[in-house]
Amino acid sequence: MYSTSLAAGIINDLTGLGKDLKTLLTVVVLGIIYVASVGATWAATRSMLKAGVAAAGGAVVMGIIASQATITDKTAEEFEKDHTVGQGVVRVIDTSPPTVLVASPTAGSERPGRV
Repeated sequence: MYSTSLAAGIINDLTGLGKDLKTLLTVVVLGIIYVASVGATWAATRSMLKAGVAAAGGAVVMGIIASQATITDKTAEEFEKDHTVGQGVVRVIDTSPPTVLVASPTAGSERPGRV
């Protein structure tokens, strides 16, 4: 009786610990790497422009990492959709272009309008 609730408590504690570890990695460790890379770029080049580009690029990467849960949910939702015909999807059927027959003038015929 106690072992079941104890096991559930241990699993909940480990789940919470895993979430805390993920938050630590994404916020603290990646934040330190971001600041260090911008600082290293500025120290190596002494250029504010290059450091600014490194900061902008790092901000884009950090933004993608921060929105990973949303991206994952949207991707899973897209895979679960039924993408069959009949839900507003238009299919293009491969057909050969229509054949146009052009009559060529014969050697003895006269064309109207010419003298």
